[in-house]
Amino acid sequence: MALPSEVSCVHGPRSPLFVGVRVSRVFSSNPFCVDPQTLLTRLRKLFVAERKRVAYACREGRLLGVIDRRHALMVSSRKTMASVATVMEEPFIVFSPEESLERALNVMIDADTWYAPVVDGDRLAGSLGLEDAIRFAVESDPGALERVEARSVMTRDPLAASKDDYVSKIWRYMVEKSFAGLPVVNEKGRLIGIITQYDLLKKGYTRIELESSSGPRKGPRVSEAMNSSPIYAYPWSSLLEVARIIVERDVGRVPIVDAERSLVGIIDREDIVRALLRGGRG
Repeated sequence: MALPSEVSCVHGPRSPLFVGVRVSRVFSSNPFCVDPQTLLTRLRKLFVAERKRVAYACREGRLLGVIDRRHALMVSSRKTMASVATVMEEPFIVFSPEESLERALNVMIDADTWYAPVVDGDRLAGSLGLEDAIRFAVESDPGALERVEARSVMTRDPLAASKDDYVSKIWRYMVEKSFAGLPVVNEKGRLIGIITQYDLLKKGYTRIELESSSGPRKGPRVSEAMNSSPIYAYPWSSLLEVARIIVERDVGRVPIVDAERSLVGIIDREDIVRALLRGGRG
């Protein structure tokens, strides 16, 4: 559980927003902890009830491992006695409360991770999520985000699902490619919904294509699990508007649509943090 010694900088000039700021200023001091012997079926229910994205396996305050929604999606109903200890992973990165927030965020972006444990000595002190940095920016320097339009930050032509896609297909994207959510469009490319890891867990769709004793099955369609009232923004919306949606609605991504509600892009937490690390520039 070591911090990489070398990281590439996402930004060119240093971001004035994060200069001198420590992880202790923004991290969550109330991490979601579970005992390693907690059954995965129980953890799956907790992820839904608590709306958590990551859990830390702890014992007597000591960090032992990390488990996220992706792991919960892989639970088979036939492995009802499997515990957190069987699938938890050793954290790739760990920060101290006194770590530079700017450096920590660069490390997280380089590692393509949204959460990292914060450890004080041998005790788990909290969790640093990308949304913590976004919340800090919204509260301390909203102007840095207000000057940037969504179009300059968004990922264009994002992968999207159809309401008629089988959930098993989306499950594979989420487990194998680490997609946390996908917008759903109709045949004209217009946004009609969004489907996320949380939606699949809430519906109980886990390890979908492996559940049938007769082999992989098609299963339910996306229309049965998606949120049909997605929150979205426009290319001309400010990044501040998008950031507020993320922190106030507790969502991981915001679809970007044009005036006819056709999907043209998507912005997730990583996109916003990258912009912040560039000094608020798109």
